[in-house]
Amino acid sequence: MLTAVILVAIVPAFLILGLGIVARAVAAQHVTARIVQYAPERGSTVLRDALLANADRRAASAALIDLAVKRKVRLLAGGRSKREPIGVELVSAAALSSEEIDLLDALFGPEHTHGRVRRFSSDRRALAGRLRSVVSDAEHALARDGLVAARRTTWPGMTLTVLAYLGMLVEALLIVMALVNADWPALSATILALAATVATIIVTPSSWRRFLPAARPRREHLDGLRQYLTLAEAGRMRVLQSPSGADLRETDATTTGSGPAPASAPLARFHLHERLLPYAVLFGLEREWMARLRLEHDALGRRNLDTLVDAIDVTADVALALEAAGGAIELVAAVGDLFDAGGTVLEGVGNLFEAFSP
Repeated sequence: MLTAVILVAIVPAFLILGLGIVARAVAAQHVTARIVQYAPERGSTVLRDALLANADRRAASAALIDLAVKRKVRLLAGGRSKREPIGVELVSAAALSSEEIDLLDALFGPEHTHGRVRRFSSDRRALAGRLRSVVSDAEHALARDGLVAARRTTWPGMTLTVLAYLGMLVEALLIVMALVNADWPALSATILALAATVATIIVTPSSWRRFLPAARPRREHLDGLRQYLTLAEAGRMRVLQSPSGADLRETDATTTGSGPAPASAPLARFHLHERLLPYAVLFGLEREWMARLRLEHDALGRRNLDTLVDAIDVTADVALALEAAGGAIELVAAVGDLFDAGGTVLEGVGNLFEAFSP
């Protein structure tokens, strides 16, 4: 019976597992940048860059942090307890794009009421559904720009999943036969085949977006940015500082009502690195990058600069919110209330338009 198990179960199971691993590698569509990048591309948005980087799960959290970094919202963590909700305060006179309003619409939908904590409520599935809709809209925008195919690739995942479930039926039958015949080697081999089949279902992506050639330069730029973010050691960062002054370019933080452009190179560098916080979230490097910002904050403090304005406050608010939420991925599920600049709780996202109307 062992020979039959090897031919009928072991070989097919490991064959489809191998195909599942290949499918995952193809779905990733990895690119490698030859040049380290110091800032996002001009005109890009965090939400769309998240999809180009295949970081869908972190897209909404990174976009929310991006709003905080751009001084359009403030994240208000009630304390360090992970059971307290995180408030989001709209900054007065901030200009929100339609994509940003859609994100807030998903976070604070029509059913939002004062005092609800999404993390412990039954509407978490509804929240996830609304966020998926926002991500889907961003993907459609990328398709209109010719960066991704209009339809996702689904047939490899569907085919391998069907084969895996058929294999499980065969393996279940072989397990029963091995038990009846007390054939322990055959039983062990069948269980091994079953484990490989289950692994196939886990490993194989159900579908993936197909990036078009036009997306390659932007994806390489994002990989260059990822490389920069991973170089968190102070010595290596000094070596990588752009001699042309690319790390001192004007940032959103200096153009959205936070005051004049920074007068000093250290503060300008801090603003740029602060702007990279959402991208650190995309690549799962938020802890390392927050540590980097703390080092720069300490250096600015020792210089006793009078131009710090609110630079440090934003970083501290984001760090406290991430800690209170229990991590970047959990951040959007931990939001509780939406406030206007006067501290009034907005009951529903429809009041966003009232808050920003002249």
